Amino acid sequence: MPYISSMIKKITVWALLLIFTAGAGLADEVTEYDLKAAYLLNFADYVEWPNSPKPITICVYGDNPFKATTIATLLEAKAGQIDADFKYPRQLEQLTACNILYLAPSEQENFGKTIALLRNAPVLVVTDVQGRSPPGAMINLITESNRLRFEINISTVLAAKLKISSKMLKLAKIVP
Repeated sequence: MPYISSMIKKITVWALLLIFTAGAGLADEVTEYDLKAAYLLNFADYVEWPNSPKPITICVYGDNPFKATTIATLLEAKAGQIDADFKYPRQLEQLTACNILYLAPSEQENFGKTIALLRNAPVLVVTDVQGRSPPGAMINLITESNRLRFEINISTVLAAKLKISSKMLKLAKIVP
């Protein structure tokens, strides 16, 4: 349980950091997508890739729901702790260069093509679909009881030869 508490505290700290470093009055403006951006960056701390990439490339594919100021604030706050960068590929073929791929809701209709391209590639595929986690997704961000949570599909993670920390697994809802 201390590990779960530790990760929840880290995410809370990131959200508070976002509020206080981005300027006065932002407290009312922190959105669900600000928190999702913090989750994406924090996932990099708890996932191990077979080739240990540096920097970790976090890609957002589709309509970008994240504010540039949020991303800049998170990367600045995490400097020295994790070497990561956000990219915004426009073509499907560019996705194999990603370590973490956030598939925006705008890309749901192309999800099958994307998953087929990345099948068994060491790319952590994160979706944002309420209800059932899409087939092939590794992590799905969901809202339950007004709280941001995430589901993990262990079989797709293992097929991609990724390792997820037990600390992160304890926080997740595991889906088949």
